[in-house]
Amino acid sequence: MDFAARDFVVNSLVPNEPPLNPHYAFIFQQAGGGMLAVSFLSGALLRATDDLKVWKYIQAAILIIDVATLYSAWDALRVQDRLRLAAMRGEDWGTVGLTVFVTVLRIVFLAGVGFKKARLDKIE
Repeated sequence: MDFAARDFVVNSLVPNEPPLNPHYAFIFQQAGGGMLAVSFLSGALLRATDDLKVWKYIQAAILIIDVATLYSAWDALRVQDRLRLAAMRGEDWGTVGLTVFVTVLRIVFLAGVGFKKARLDKIE
């Protein structure tokens, strides 16, 4: 989306904005590159290893992105005085709702919910 639909990306949290200044394209290209890197790590690295420690590091890094995304959405809605539930549009609910959902899943995974506790005693 950052590469092909920049106006849509901005309109998802800032409705009725005029078309973007083409001089700001680099911001979206950098954000898109970062998201592609995360996608590659999620799609390739995590399938190349079953080391839970590697999985947790990757998920913790993506959790940082999730928190930044949620903060930026909150800030965008705050500035526009649209934090009231009735003022939020479908696009807002989609952006925030999906991000909250995956953020909760990541936190649950990182907390180890559903995993058996590893034995800590020495194997002789």
